[in-house]
Amino acid sequence: MAQIEDKICGADIHKRFLVATVLSRDGFRMQERFGTNSDELLKFRDWIIENRCSKVAVESTGSYWYPIYAALEGKVEFVLANAYQIKHIPGKKTDMLDSEWIAELCLNNLIKPSRIFPRNYRNLRSLTRGREALIKARTQLKNRVHKILDSCCIKLSSVVSDIFGKSGRHIVEGLL
Repeated sequence: MAQIEDKICGADIHKRFLVATVLSRDGFRMQERFGTNSDELLKFRDWIIENRCSKVAVESTGSYWYPIYAALEGKVEFVLANAYQIKHIPGKKTDMLDSEWIAELCLNNLIKPSRIFPRNYRNLRSLTRGREALIKARTQLKNRVHKILDSCCIKLSSVVSDIFGKSGRHIVEGLL
């Protein structure tokens, strides 16, 4: 059977601020707005600990949740919810209502948490993705050079196996 939480926090995150709602089974409800700079996130963490929240649930909105997770890591259980799975009912949408909705779902264990990799894997994934992006950009630039040369009726790739090798670059520099 799932563990019943006594007091949890739901947070609606934006680029420059977050709205947090603390809910408990006995009807306690408190809301607060925090900035997303380091000092404000530390205030948020202290506020969570001070209110004895056992979990903090947030919607996975882009990369805005990363600094919040970093501030809470190791202090409070963090639940990252897939935005598609916790869609709010239609109607007037506000940050306060959204954070309260997330808190209510978490309080009733209705959020299936997304996987958050350990720090060393997150760093490795970040480096790998960065490298992939650089390789993709390099390939796009090379393809663009091939296309420009071909459009100018310079069929260098039929003469040289690699126009970006030593000989190919020397010929291109001579053409320029």
